[in-house]
Amino acid sequence: MRRSLERTSLMAVLLGYGLLLYVNLTLQPLQQKQRQERAFEHAKTILRDSESSILRVDPDSPSGQSIDTKLLQEVLGHLSSYRSEICLHPKTGDRELVTRELIGNNFIDQNPEIRLACERFSQSGSTPILYGSDSGQYSVESGEIKLHGKAWQMYLVDDITEEIEYQQILAWILTPTAILASLITILLTRAGIQRGLQPLDDFGEMVESVSSRSLGDHRFELEREPLELKPLAASFNALLDRLADSWNRQRKFANALSHELRTPITLIIGYTSRVLRRSGDLSDAQRHQLTIVDDETRRLGRLITDLLDIAREESGTLAISSESFEVGQILEQVFALNRFEHDARLLLQPTAPDRQLWALGDRDRVKQCLGNLIENAFKYSPADQPVELSCSSTHEHARLQVRDHGPGVPEADQELIFEQFQRGSNTAQQPGSGIGLAVVRSLVKRMGGRVWVENAADGGAVFVIELQRSQPPDPD
Repeated sequence: MRRSLERTSLMAVLLGYGLLLYVNLTLQPLQQKQRQERAFEHAKTILRDSESSILRVDPDSPSGQSIDTKLLQEVLGHLSSYRSEICLHPKTGDRELVTRELIGNNFIDQNPEIRLACERFSQSGSTPILYGSDSGQYSVESGEIKLHGKAWQMYLVDDITEEIEYQQILAWILTPTAILASLITILLTRAGIQRGLQPLDDFGEMVESVSSRSLGDHRFELEREPLELKPLAASFNALLDRLADSWNRQRKFANALSHELRTPITLIIGYTSRVLRRSGDLSDAQRHQLTIVDDETRRLGRLITDLLDIAREESGTLAISSESFEVGQILEQVFALNRFEHDARLLLQPTAPDRQLWALGDRDRVKQCLGNLIENAFKYSPADQPVELSCSSTHEHARLQVRDHGPGVPEADQELIFEQFQRGSNTAQQPGSGIGLAVVRSLVKRMGGRVWVENAADGGAVFVIELQRSQPPDPD
């Protein structure tokens, strides 16, 4: 929008100053032409009125009178000046061009090329507007007049050399002045547009800063907003109020539901585990069915825990501690907690992790994140392929890795799968809620780290949790 307004204002400014320059440069020639036309008509009127005074007795003429050239020259002398000249040429006969007879100031006689041009124009019937010669610039107006019953071609020749020079000087002055004025106007207009659009920029920044956590904090102060934006700001405040109210209701519902479900799920897991430990009297089919119940109940328990963590994260009440922990010890604990649940397909690489690698984070949350990644990896690994748990380090970071041997994650989905309730494009055949990886990213981010997925060179996906390295705590 800003660029469109600036582009439009630039075109308007350039067009305006261009038209102004054009009018200034064409107005003077137009005025000069009108002045010459008025002088031409005035001269014709004077000549008609003076017709009786320029006649002489001529016995050879049928009327007994004819035009006296000397008297005609005197009249032309009164009509002419040092910068303009009136001359006549009979349209019939062989008479030459008749001009005034004024010694030392007749520029037509002093410039024979002008006389020749007028005679040539009279013979061809053309009417030039501007004639230039070495001596200057001349404007010629031509028309027909009848004197004593005969047709004459009348010429008004103006010396416009000074006007042409003035126009050239004016053009040299006005052109850079118009360019400079255009630049100044463009800069001022651009500054005005920026000031005028600043409230919209502030409005956009406010909208971009709104999140689920800040629905109740972002409000526009209507008395400080421009008159044009007050209705929009009021509507936006009302929308935020409705969203905040709806979001609070949903969050309270999810929080309450998660709390209510955790107790029965925990009881079910406890009873099924106790029955499985005493399953000597059960048949294989009953033991298998009970194992399925136990697995699904544990999965439902993890799902409820994830939902509760999401609700707490979005409400800002999720508790995350930050302390140094030994990465190898955490990996061994996670390995021990998950290996029997997955028929010993979980591998720890290497079998003896580095005891000198320490990281900064929440121990329990790291275990939760690794548990979610392990569960996700087993969903997509073939039944005869393992899931590998390992770690590595850089100079500043410790990396905990979970690798599967499944189809991998398409590059277009590697960011999408960490969004809430989003799953990859190749996961249609696998059950899932789309919140486990979102919880992992949220928890890791709160611990000051980051998580990502990359495809292994020989197949499968590698999920990496990167945390800040730390020094071992002081034994004292």
